[in-house]
Amino acid sequence: MTHWIVATLTRTLEKNNWLIYATLLLTLAGLLIFSPAEAMLGNVVKIVYAHGAAQRIATYAYVIAGVLGVAHLATKRVALNRWARALAETAIVFWLIQFVVSAPAQILAWGALTLNEPRVAGALWVLVFTSLVYIVARWVGEVNWMSMAAIANAAILFIILRGAINVLHPLDPIIASDSPAIKGFYAAIVITMGLLAFQFARDRAKG
Repeated sequence: MTHWIVATLTRTLEKNNWLIYATLLLTLAGLLIFSPAEAMLGNVVKIVYAHGAAQRIATYAYVIAGVLGVAHLATKRVALNRWARALAETAIVFWLIQFVVSAPAQILAWGALTLNEPRVAGALWVLVFTSLVYIVARWVGEVNWMSMAAIANAAILFIILRGAINVLHPLDPIIASDSPAIKGFYAAIVITMGLLAFQFARDRAKG
C-alpha cells in the first residue's frame, strides 16, 4: 500500500513539475522572509542568505559535474554524460543567480557595485569563462566534449577563486555567526536551494 502511494505521488509530481518548483520557491521565499536579521547588516543579510546559498549550490554542481565528466570519460556510460551536462548547466544558472542577487547586497552593504573587490571580479570571470566553455562544447556537439567541459569548468572555478582574496567581502559571516537561528535558517535555505537545483538538473538530464 505504501509503495503504491509513493509511486502514485511520484508519477503525479513528474507530470506536474510546476508543483515542485512552486512549492520549493514558496518555501524559499518563506524562509528568507522569516529568517533573522543580523546585528551589522540588518535585513540586508537576507539577500546575503540567498546569494550565499546559490553560490554554495552552484559550487557543488560544478564539482559534481566535473566528477561525472571524469566518470563518463572512463566508463563511456551515456547516463553519466547526460547528468554531467545537466549539472554543468545547473551550475552556470545558479552561479548567474548568485551573481545577480549579490548586486543589491553590494549596493546596500558597500554603497555601490564594485569589481574592485577580488571576490566579485572573480565571480564574474567564473561566469564568463564557464559559460564560454559550455557554449563551445554544445557547439561542437560531441559527447566527450561536454564531459571535458564539465571537468574544465570545475577547474576554472577553483583556479579563479583560489586567487581571489577578500577585501570588502567578509570571509563567511553566516557560518561564523554565534546565532543558532541564523545558522539554522541558512541551512534550511541551502537545502531548499539544493532541492531546486536538483529538480532543475533532473529536468535537464531528461532532455
